Amino acid sequence: MHRIGPVDNPIRSPVPAHTGIMLSTSAHTLLCSLFRDLSGDRHILNLSFRHAMSTALDRRGDHFEVEHPVVIERLHMALTGHTPAALILRTFTDRVHETLPDGTIVPVKSVRGWRVGHRTLIPLDEAQMFDAHCTDAASGEPVPPEPGVEYVDAPYVDLSDLEGV
Repeated sequence: MHRIGPVDNPIRSPVPAHTGIMLSTSAHTLLCSLFRDLSGDRHILNLSFRHAMSTALDRRGDHFEVEHPVVIERLHMALTGHTPAALILRTFTDRVHETLPDGTIVPVKSVRGWRVGHRTLIPLDEAQMFDAHCTDAASGEPVPPEPGVEYVDAPYVDLSDLEGV
């Protein structure tokens, strides 16, 4: 697991431990910008940039634990380059969707997304997210929504902090 932030901030997290690349200052600044106005501490970030990749991450204030830091670095590359990309963020809420027979609690997940442009994240609204997730890519036919998922408007993300990094 990669801890980003002061080392005196011990975070116990369900994100699996992983060794390797540390986040660059630019990638950390990007995460701070992305999560500035978002609630929730547990997230799955999916990035489609040349190929699909994802990472789990936990947030505690401006500190992040990231399962696969390379995904965040690639998001930063997508923002600073001219290659089209898409970003989906799945946030685990405190609300309960269901409790399984074995007692496992399944949380409600909020799903939001952005198109990635040159130095900008273009927010997708609830309807665009629903259409993207509830339409079969091959046939174009509707598919039922995933249980326990709410599609929400993505907020505007101010990336001006990245300009000096």
